[in-house]
Order: sequence, then structure tokens, then C-alpha cells
Amino acid sequence: MVAARDPFKAPASLEGPSLYDPARGKLFPLSWGDIARTRVAASVAGNNRREQRRFPLALKLTYTLKSGEHGSGELCNMGSSGLLFQCAHRFVKGELVKVSLEWPYLLDGSCPLQLTVHGRVLRSGDSGTAVVIMKHEFRTARRTVPAEAIPTMLEPSEAG
Repeated sequence: MVAARDPFKAPASLEGPSLYDPARGKLFPLSWGDIARTRVAASVAGNNRREQRRFPLALKLTYTLKSGEHGSGELCNMGSSGLLFQCAHRFVKGELVKVSLEWPYLLDGSCPLQLTVHGRVLRSGDSGTAVVIMKHEFRTARRTVPAEAIPTMLEPSEAG
């Protein structure tokens, strides 16, 4: 009868640097169960259901519904999977919405950007409207002030 081989146990002839710890007899110090339990404990301890972190941002935004209705508001916070904003309109849960934000940083230091998010409304009330992000894209935006003149290369005949 052949004994079952532990797939995480390093072979006996292993040479050179390794993650193998002979004292533990395993290749990795944590099991997937340990990792899952740590994540659950951390989320319960902080009473936060989100897996991704949210960042507080105060940016102006516009929104458009599939019906063509549109309006404006202000972003409260945003993460990689969702955003929360304030506006006068109350949305219906599950409604599809397109939100456009004036991004606070310039592309190559000179070109304004706009972040466009397509998402689904999770909730809408006095605390704001929460949207789960389904798709996002950065677009170049119109300049609100004229660009500064950029010096051009002189022709060889003009240089000298």
C-alpha cells in the first residue's frame, strides 16, 4: 500500500533557497482557511461589509439615467468597486446610471481628465446614493482655460 503524499511537502533533494520550513513541514505557513478566517474577522471587527477601501473625495459630478434624465451632485467617497454621492434626486434601487467626474489630476500635467462610471444604484436616500461600478473609463475633457503656448522647434534656416 502506497501512503498518500503531501503535495505541499518539499522533496528531499531540494537545493538552494526555498520557502520550505522543515519545522512546519509545509511549503506555505498559512492555509487558505486561515486567510479566509482572518478576512472575515477583520471585516466583522470593523463592521464594514465592503471588501475594497473607500477614499473621501469632494468632486463635482453629473449623472445621466437611461431615460435621459440628468442632473448634478457632489461625490462623497469612492473606491475601486463603488461610489457614494449627494444630489437632490432619489434613485430607484437597481437603476442604471452614468456618472461623470472632473478628475483632479491632469494627463501629462496639462490635459484635464474626466472619469466616466457606468453603474447600478444600490441605495438612495438622505445619506446619499451608493452606486456599484460596472464599468469605468478615463476620457480627456475640454479645457476650461486656454492652453499655454508651447515653444516649437526652430527650422534650421531660422536657427542661425
